Amino acid sequence: MTVPAALLSHASTEHYTPQYILDAVIACMDAIDLDPCSNSREIPNVPAARHYTVQDNGLLRPWVGRVFLNPPFGYDVEEWFSKLFLERMEGRTTEAIILWKSATETAAWKTLARLSCRVCFPSARVRFGGPGSDERNGPTFSPALFYVGPRPERFEEAFRSIGDVWVVPDRSGFCLGRGSA
Repeated sequence: MTVPAALLSHASTEHYTPQYILDAVIACMDAIDLDPCSNSREIPNVPAARHYTVQDNGLLRPWVGRVFLNPPFGYDVEEWFSKLFLERMEGRTTEAIILWKSATETAAWKTLARLSCRVCFPSARVRFGGPGSDERNGPTFSPALFYVGPRPERFEEAFRSIGDVWVVPDRSGFCLGRGSA
């Protein structure tokens, strides 16, 4: 099997979310209010009401409402998860679904596990689109989808067909209304 060069070389941090995952995100949250890591405002991959592109720097802007986060898969990914934590604590982000690696040994994964009350582990490798990718071949990593919000049962229902959904013990209160315990 040939692995896309961009995934091995880190030449691109962009991995466009496949439609079946976006369909599950919308089934869970009803709509997406914000994509803080959008590929484009003119032809976005994610059907959100608002899009922040690299030029907008979503790390510096408010994240209001229902957020779908597929962050750049680079070394500074934890900044995106810290931003989500702050936006949830402030009550601006009401719900979020995050697509990231299932890299359980990383600090970033541990941060997401603390924020989330459900995690979906897809039954098959997710085939991303984007610069330098070849949708016929999967990535070299296994992804996971994390849910933060007050309706974890909807996440379970929407993502059950994609893979196993695990319940994360809620130690933080992030799956209640606001981010407070």
